[in-house]
Amino acid sequence: MPEQSPAVEVSTETQQMPAGAWWRSQGIWAWLLSLLACLLAAIAALVVFYMLIPIDWDGIGKSGALALMFPLHLLVLAVVATGLGFLSWWQRARFAGTVFSLVAIVTAIAALSPTIAVWQQARQLDVPLSLSTYLTHAVSTNIGSPQHERSVVYATTSDGTKLELDVWQTGKGNVGSLRPAIVFVHGGAWVHGSRSGAPAWNQWLNELGYEVFDVEYRMPPPVRWQDEVGDVKSALGWVAVHAADYHIDPTRISMMGYSAGANLSMLAAYSMGDPQLPSSADVPEVAVRSVVNLYGPTDMELLDRSGGSRKYIQAALKQYIGGSPSEFPDRYRILSPLSHIGAKTSATITILGTSDRIVPTDHAIALDRALTQAGVVHKLYFLNATDHGFDANWGGFATQIARAKIGDFLQQYATEVQSDSG
Repeated sequence: MPEQSPAVEVSTETQQMPAGAWWRSQGIWAWLLSLLACLLAAIAALVVFYMLIPIDWDGIGKSGALALMFPLHLLVLAVVATGLGFLSWWQRARFAGTVFSLVAIVTAIAALSPTIAVWQQARQLDVPLSLSTYLTHAVSTNIGSPQHERSVVYATTSDGTKLELDVWQTGKGNVGSLRPAIVFVHGGAWVHGSRSGAPAWNQWLNELGYEVFDVEYRMPPPVRWQDEVGDVKSALGWVAVHAADYHIDPTRISMMGYSAGANLSMLAAYSMGDPQLPSSADVPEVAVRSVVNLYGPTDMELLDRSGGSRKYIQAALKQYIGGSPSEFPDRYRILSPLSHIGAKTSATITILGTSDRIVPTDHAIALDRALTQAGVVHKLYFLNATDHGFDANWGGFATQIARAKIGDFLQQYATEVQSDSG
């Protein structure tokens, strides 16, 4: 008789595990972990997609914008996914463990890639960045609302509407030489937003020695295509008239705005004296010293037909201007800062993210070209992996770069007292 081979003992677990069971969850906790893993993977996939494809500001695309504003916050998601991954492997939920591991890897890459891109750019621009500043502002945003204790009426319209601005003062009183001032204009696609909507900028400008006047302007309805910039010009004139009250040098008034507010800042400064865009009140014209343009559109017709959030923008432009470019071509042209550039145009600094899902880089390129041709002093900075509204994260690395470059620009073109010869 041939010698029989010894019997091979097969474990009960192996006998009971069907083919492909390495990815199948076992037990109620494992199933729950698998469902959670799929949900987390779906969320991560959407966020990463909209980080890479900057579209749909008014929809789920906002998740990608927020991720680009607060990229290192994604590391929290990576850590959570890692912890859940270990728990899944311990529970023998191999499918869930695999998915959680992938989510952890993807979110870590999504957090670090834009951070590294901005950090490298900061080195190229010779701007030191601070991780502690980022972490200090990790749970706060540069978003505010009207500061009624600071509010002053700067004009009353023919229908009795009182227009207000918030006065942000340095606290230095009437001591020393006259100080420069900045009229700050909020954004909001010309249809929403409020004065003091970005309070950290006002506080920072005060620290630099600027008296700040944060302007409210009328918005639709009804159509406000002349009113908005007219109100901003009225605020400028009011500041000039009341310069002595705030110890301000009326020859050193600059403007700053973000998004639609940047567009209105450029428009008010560049078109000063243009009868097509009159002031809303009887105030003197103001020679604006300089303009800070944070991701503001410069060509309204281009804005209507380009960018990653056309539905959102076109709806806002219809409310603001009254219709499309084909219906009101003259209004779109008149409301474009590019239409008002000349040799006497104010010095301008423009900062725009390369991933801006509302204002394409074409706007800044066109502005740079026009200002160059007119011989106007200007600066342009494109920030890598940076989206619209990036300064909502006051401690963000992109915002740190913006502050450094804006501070340098203002020191050179808005602060210095000009001689009589100019």
